[in-house]
Amino acid sequence: MTLKVRRPLPVYRKLLLENRILLFFIFLFVFLGSVVLIAVHWTTNRAVAEMLQGRAEAARRAWAAPVADAVAGDRRDDLATLLDRALDGDPCLAFLVVSGPGRDIIACRAGSPDSTSLLAAHLSGPPDQLRETGWDAGAFREHDFPLLVGGEQIGELRVGVSRRLGNRPASRAALIALVLLAVPGVLLFGIARVVVRRAVRPLKELTRVADEISTGNLDTRIDFGIHVNCWEIKNCQRTDCRAYLNFSEQCWYIDDTPCEGYEPRFPQKLEGCRTCKVYKAHRGDEVVQLADSFRHMTNTLKASREMLVSSDDFQERLIQNSFDGIIATNADDRVTIFNQVAEDLIGLPRAEVVGQRKWQAFFEDGLEHAMDIPLSHEPIRRVRGFPPRESQIKRADDSLVDVRLAGISLYERGLHIGKVFFFQDMREIKKLREDLIQSERLAAAGQAAAGISHSIKNIMDGFNGGVYVYQMGKRRGDEKRMAIGWDMIERNVKIISDLTTDLLNFAKERTPEYEILDPVALVEGVVAGIDLRPGSGIEIRVEREGSARQVRLDRHAFHQCLTNLLRNAVEAFPAGEEGGVVVTVGCAGEKAFFSVRDSGMGMSRQTLAKVKRGMFSTKGSKGTGLGLQVVQKIVKEHRGVLTIESQEGKGSTFLIEIPAGKVPAGA
Repeated sequence: MTLKVRRPLPVYRKLLLENRILLFFIFLFVFLGSVVLIAVHWTTNRAVAEMLQGRAEAARRAWAAPVADAVAGDRRDDLATLLDRALDGDPCLAFLVVSGPGRDIIACRAGSPDSTSLLAAHLSGPPDQLRETGWDAGAFREHDFPLLVGGEQIGELRVGVSRRLGNRPASRAALIALVLLAVPGVLLFGIARVVVRRAVRPLKELTRVADEISTGNLDTRIDFGIHVNCWEIKNCQRTDCRAYLNFSEQCWYIDDTPCEGYEPRFPQKLEGCRTCKVYKAHRGDEVVQLADSFRHMTNTLKASREMLVSSDDFQERLIQNSFDGIIATNADDRVTIFNQVAEDLIGLPRAEVVGQRKWQAFFEDGLEHAMDIPLSHEPIRRVRGFPPRESQIKRADDSLVDVRLAGISLYERGLHIGKVFFFQDMREIKKLREDLIQSERLAAAGQAAAGISHSIKNIMDGFNGGVYVYQMGKRRGDEKRMAIGWDMIERNVKIISDLTTDLLNFAKERTPEYEILDPVALVEGVVAGIDLRPGSGIEIRVEREGSARQVRLDRHAFHQCLTNLLRNAVEAFPAGEEGGVVVTVGCAGEKAFFSVRDSGMGMSRQTLAKVKRGMFSTKGSKGTGLGLQVVQKIVKEHRGVLTIESQEGKGSTFLIEIPAGKVPAGA
């Protein structure tokens, strides 16, 4: 790639307009003066040449005949005398030379003896040494005339006239012409300078006005032309017209004037207004029209600025008084907007955040990718970001606050220009939600207590039956019957214990006690503790999927959670039926998952909907529905999700997904 080097601007392009015009006049005057001087010089030289020609002709007429006779008679002494007399009689003559038929020099005379010797040396010397004789041939104008005797040429008379005779009048004429040109030239230059300054003064004023406008001063005065009042010229009394009593702007710049036959809005209406007598009365020259345009431009800019200030003020108040926290950034991720809710929630003043911190200082990791997710697939309207979701925001003291967060990436002409985050404090909402859940849980526990009364009666009947069998065996000394009775008592005691534990776990608010665990080992421990009925054809199998890593869990709570799911899966098979239960465990990304899938009876859509609503059991009088409610509670405490899928006659699948949590290196 070759870079083009810009040529420097010519000097005249750097000059002010005033100096350019003056420079043009100077060049024009110099050109015209040169033409005049050349004309004077040419005329003077021509007159001088004619004068010198006349002097030479006069010398020929006076001396050609006597010189010819002397040459013809070979009277050299007389010839020299004639030449001296001719030179003495006319001071304009510089020298005389007489030559014979073969152009050989017969006699020569100059103004002085020294000049005569130089002339002789010049005439007799070889051509290549003529300059060394000291004779200045260029100082004379020579004229050759034939010498005739009886109509026959016997030689030539060369007459030399000094050029100084013509140079003096020529110099005087040139000096006079120069003086005559210089005086009016200086006068005209002064007049031109005044005229040019007056001519460019409005342009200078407009330049000053433009500079004022460019610096934001829209109240600068623009005094050009005379403002005409349309209501006076047209004798109009329409006081409802926007141009009426408007002295800041001409009516053709004002929209919705009641003039008939004109377009209502500028600039379309200007075409018709140019034929109006109001416009013609004010039109003025181009500078006045330009000043009118400047005035209209400043009025339009003022109105636009007021509108922008009002809009900015409204937006600022809207942002600052919003019930949501708002943080906006520029393309470099530096915060540019930090409203009052954000100040109160994060605990930092706006002055310490705006322009100094980036949004990553307040939000959790991973949002950079979420901000680039397309929210709209329209080709023109490009919107990226993420819809509202629960997240956390970091306060000034490094504590975390639960918020409902949404983010949008802003683009303009395909270029990223910034981001906006909207968030709501979820602490009060979560507290209300937890209070509501606790209330619902207690209410559900009450409903469960009422609903399981029949189950408790059956358990107590079984318990009393076991006591009866045990006592009967004891009275009879029948150890076998005593063992059967004691087994019945233990089984019913365990049922009562599990039911009580489920009720307490469901009704009690509990914070998970996390520890780093191997999820596969946890599942295998749960499977080992499941009691299968003697002779049961049910097989429980553990499978691993995804990455193998440790996770953060509450061991006791999650053991109970998985135990309830496995018991439900085992009890989903009718007595004596064979089948399988598959427990799948693993990690995918930042989440751990546990899946319990059975091939039992499954559930219909109606039954599945009742199970999801809670406190419903498919076991009839043998179940309370609390086990699944306890599972959902434990999953929520781990910030996870429980998904239930079932198909009648084919089995059910219970899937738990929870955050795996950060495990320290080497743990």
